[in-house]
Amino acid sequence: MSTSAPIGPRSLWNTRDVAAYLAVKESTIRYWTHIGYIPHIKFRGAVRFRESDIVTWVDQCVATCQTSPSEFASRILRERR
Repeated sequence: MSTSAPIGPRSLWNTRDVAAYLAVKESTIRYWTHIGYIPHIKFRGAVRFRESDIVTWVDQCVATCQTSPSEFASRILRERR
């Protein structure tokens, strides 16, 4: 990962960092962010991810993420109607 911030519990990652950590494409991270599937924060107009939030999210997904991103997106779209 290519973070310029020091590594620690309060590190902020960008989309590239999260994609590298999860071994997925950056476009996947952007999509998951758009549908609210992955924890993120908006910081001065930029999307950032707390390292600790991503690690916790991954740990929870190991046991409980039974919904695929496409199913999650469909549910969100239905709720908005």
